[in-house]
Amino acid sequence: MKICKHFGICGGCSYLDKPYEDQLEEKVKRVEDLFGVKVDEVYPSPKQYYYRNRMDFVVSEDLKIGLNVRGRWWEIVDLEECLLLSPEADEIRRIFKEYMLRHGLRGWNRVERRGSIRFLSIIEGKFTDERMIFITSFEDLGEKLEGFSEELESMGMGVSSLILGINPGIRDDARAEDLRVIKGSETILEKIDSRIYHLHPNTFFQPNPYTLDKLIRYVVELLGVRGCEEILELFSGIGTFTLDLARIAAKVYAVEENETAVKIAEMNLRENWVRNVELINERAERVSVKYDYVVLDPPRTGLSYKLVKKLRKAKPRRIVYVSCNPETQLRDIRQLGYKIDGIVLIDQFPQTPLVESVVALKRG
Repeated sequence: MKICKHFGICGGCSYLDKPYEDQLEEKVKRVEDLFGVKVDEVYPSPKQYYYRNRMDFVVSEDLKIGLNVRGRWWEIVDLEECLLLSPEADEIRRIFKEYMLRHGLRGWNRVERRGSIRFLSIIEGKFTDERMIFITSFEDLGEKLEGFSEELESMGMGVSSLILGINPGIRDDARAEDLRVIKGSETILEKIDSRIYHLHPNTFFQPNPYTLDKLIRYVVELLGVRGCEEILELFSGIGTFTLDLARIAAKVYAVEENETAVKIAEMNLRENWVRNVELINERAERVSVKYDYVVLDPPRTGLSYKLVKKLRKAKPRRIVYVSCNPETQLRDIRQLGYKIDGIVLIDQFPQTPLVESVVALKRG
């Protein structure tokens, strides 16, 4: 059992002092108590440390680079180590801080909303060894970052892509519409079993690649499609589940609101030679849900009541609902009026209280 030197102050981990078996037991009990049914299966993460493929590190005005102090969004822990992403990420943060000092680059004051660099994001292809550095700034830094990738390379830190994202908006977000590619391209590759995914800084990808194959396979298995059926996938993102759903369906209708995610999904479909998918760039509430088989993977906030009402009216034969927030998941299931026909937990988040819950639903 490892303990980070920032444990107890940093908001990134809260279970580092618990043996992994105890973490799993606590997560299972929480879900079983919440849902009132037994969990069918629990899949632990093969890696309990350095499992994440992306971390967004805050850059403060006084050049602290790290995560929020627990319970205090305005205070930053200047991380010397983090057990979630990789040892290389620790070194990249250190090198970037020195680079900023030498080149007179400013961090960001979240309270008074002034400064320049807001986030240092590191995205890793765990099974391809590709790495992206994504720097979110309030303003265009022009040529000031061009030497950073060369400095990393000179110190043995391989970087496939270095991107500047300009975010002058109010929202404190490690994403940006205006991108400047300094090195490489806007995406890096990840490979999960035989699937190839393009990862983009403005899109979501499941955070633990070491559990992702199991998560995808359980979604397909619990959906229980037999024969040439059509599948509706809502909140389909970059096609994480779409690729495998297409193997068991006559056609998949994949609905995603984020335009960039749809473009990356198109790339992923081509990369994997998948053709029987129609990508629909639209809000989930605005599409027809009259299908027998539906897959849901909404944000942590869950489903809107408008979508719940549409699904209640359409009465799909079977729904598989994926969520990292069992509380909102249970709320939605109760509103849908469906019976639970199986629960599988995937521990995508070791050292934290979070867990991925995959629930199969059938009409009552």
